[in-house]
Amino acid sequence: SLYLLLNLAEDTRTELKMRNKNIVGLLVKVLERDDEELLVLVVSFLKKLSIFLENKNDMAEVDTVERLARLVPCDHEDLLNLTLRLLLNLSFDSGLRAKMVEVGLLPKLTALLGDENNRQVAMRILYHISIDDRFKGMFVYTDCIPQLMQMLYEHSEEEIEAELISICINLAANKRNAQLMCEGNGLKMLMKRALKMKDCLLMKMIRNISQHDGSTKPFFIDYVGDLAAEIRAKEEEEWVLECLGTLANLTIPDLDWELVLKEYNLVPYLKDRLKPGSAEDDLILEVVIMIGTVSMDDACAAMLAKSGIIPALIELLNAQQEDDEFVCQIVYVFYQMVFHQATRDVIIKDTQAPAYLIDLMHDKNAEIRKVCDNTLDIIAEYDEEWGRKIQSEKFRFHNNQWLEMVESRQADESEPYLYDNDNDRTDLFYSTDGITPADGSVSPDFFSLQPQNGDLHHTG
Repeated sequence: SLYLLLNLAEDTRTELKMRNKNIVGLLVKVLERDDEELLVLVVSFLKKLSIFLENKNDMAEVDTVERLARLVPCDHEDLLNLTLRLLLNLSFDSGLRAKMVEVGLLPKLTALLGDENNRQVAMRILYHISIDDRFKGMFVYTDCIPQLMQMLYEHSEEEIEAELISICINLAANKRNAQLMCEGNGLKMLMKRALKMKDCLLMKMIRNISQHDGSTKPFFIDYVGDLAAEIRAKEEEEWVLECLGTLANLTIPDLDWELVLKEYNLVPYLKDRLKPGSAEDDLILEVVIMIGTVSMDDACAAMLAKSGIIPALIELLNAQQEDDEFVCQIVYVFYQMVFHQATRDVIIKDTQAPAYLIDLMHDKNAEIRKVCDNTLDIIAEYDEEWGRKIQSEKFRFHNNQWLEMVESRQADESEPYLYDNDNDRTDLFYSTDGITPADGSVSPDFFSLQPQNGDLHHTG
């Protein structure tokens, strides 16, 4: 009868009728049986049904994943393959992916990476699981990463499979996974292959590894020269982007950035790439991040300031003022530079950077406001004139907020009073005569502390 239903389901109208009769629920119950030939038929039927959203949602409401988990692995090759393909269809749903991890499929799927017949399907399911940040760290508790690294090693002269490099890129975004990837000669093997083959995806994986603080970053010191050379070489922009992004992640105190900038003549390159439209926005953004990284070094910051990079950054800030990521990273460069005496004087006395920072003090983006405030606090500490301007702007902003609040209250209180004639009795109201000076120098905040009509006046 199941064979008959499977054949009838070739007609989508008939399949819809079956769904209305709860065919999914009936098939999932049959998954409890032990007859392998019957299970092959049932899983085939469910796999066919799973390509439609409504059927997939029906499978999510019953214990489909739990029942399928017991079939992985199994001795029946066809049944195992069909089960994996059904799980692959279901793994596009984030809730069902979570269920797969919950029922313990992660180590089972990892074990199938050594099975030539089922490796590709298993890897695709693992890729879908690795997309979710919640589950990246759980790969540490399996032998998945050593197996993946071994596969990469075996592809030393061949193009890497899309599924393999994709899952590696995702997993490298987790700190503990990145540490496992660097163990032994892991990073050396990755760098050697990436530089030899100019493999952008492999370099993207390396770039993800380089972003983590801790024990992995010092491993990159040996490859700073290689990465800097790739930036100066006339290579594809996508390749340069990944190399530059990797370098920009290397916030290592012991790294002599001044030597790197001089030896590979990077300052002219960085300055040229800051021009709006000189390259794709992604590459220009990485250049800004790179400048922020090297500006932590006193000598580098001075070198960059003398080269005229600060006006170039301001020009870029004007061009990209609607892009919060650009604005935040440029302001961060200014923040790094005001730490050093030489560049602090350049920024304060020779550029309009402080004026731009004042304009950004009240940006809608919280991160931009935070970096701006920290930078302006340092400027105010070292320059009295700018300190007064910054204080005045902060007061003006808070004063405007206070006035807006008062105007809003007045609008709310514009309804007629209970006793109209009291409005004309000005002697009933407290006067401010003798309280405030004639020049109005007292902050409006002063009034918020004064008792009015015997009650404490609360601000909004």
